[in-house]
Amino acid sequence: MKRAIPIILPALLVLQQTAEERPFQDPDGRYALVLRDRWEPVTYQDGAGNTVTDIVYGSSEEGLLRVRQFKVEPGTSPRTFAEREEEVSLRFRPGYLRGTMESFGGVYPESVVFNFEFTRRGQKKVARYYYFKTDETTIYVLQFEGRPEVIRSTRNRLDLIARSFRVRS
Repeated sequence: MKRAIPIILPALLVLQQTAEERPFQDPDGRYALVLRDRWEPVTYQDGAGNTVTDIVYGSSEEGLLRVRQFKVEPGTSPRTFAEREEEVSLRFRPGYLRGTMESFGGVYPESVVFNFEFTRRGQKKVARYYYFKTDETTIYVLQFEGRPEVIRSTRNRLDLIARSFRVRS
């Protein structure tokens, strides 16, 4: 019996690791990524009748991931785009508090991650946005937002989700 334990334990760890990683493909076929922990896709119709897929951690109040695609002028870097987005929209959120913007290694060169805080319905929220330039005129933004304890405690897994992001042809 003592010999069975060393064999069973690693097998259980592999099963647990595999269960935490779930491939996800955008219903429109634009991108794919690997979800971890309690992040689950939720698809619904918005007010205009468009199909929208958000990825939530428990509930959208705990953690929310939205993936956005933007067309940009050739030569626009992810850092420039993020700074412009902060200047024209993000800084106007209630309770906005700028965090850090730093380079983010991964598949797409020049990628950056931007952190900030804000309030929604009187509740403090934390955001971590990843900006990827996937071709000369396209920038994708992975917008993680949620309760501070969720976003901060899962930061390394958010980085893993972001690093798994791939545009599909």
